Amino acid sequence: MTTTIEERLKTLAIDLPEATAPVANYAPYVCTGNLVFVSGQLPMANGEIVCRGQVGADVSIENAQAAARQCVLNLIAQVKSACEGDLEKVKRVVRLGGFVNSAA
Repeated sequence: MTTTIEERLKTLAIDLPEATAPVANYAPYVCTGNLVFVSGQLPMANGEIVCRGQVGADVSIENAQAAARQCVLNLIAQVKSACEGDLEKVKRVVRLGGFVNSAA
């Protein structure tokens, strides 16, 4: 039996946030042809950045992992929004990049 992406997320107890509006003058995503390009996502939850600072100096590994998870959830929410609410339209991830502000 095949499950949908939404069913799999539910099985994993993952609730996607609503796609947030940009906090500056940029597009959260751009669709061109059958591709979606998502802008960088911050660890935002309920309109607030949940983690600030450098990993290894101001931020623990555990808090950094939670912040990274929040970024990914926000990214998936933006993709879902770009796909008109249907994650089944996603066929492949071509590139995924991430940045970590870490101590030396």
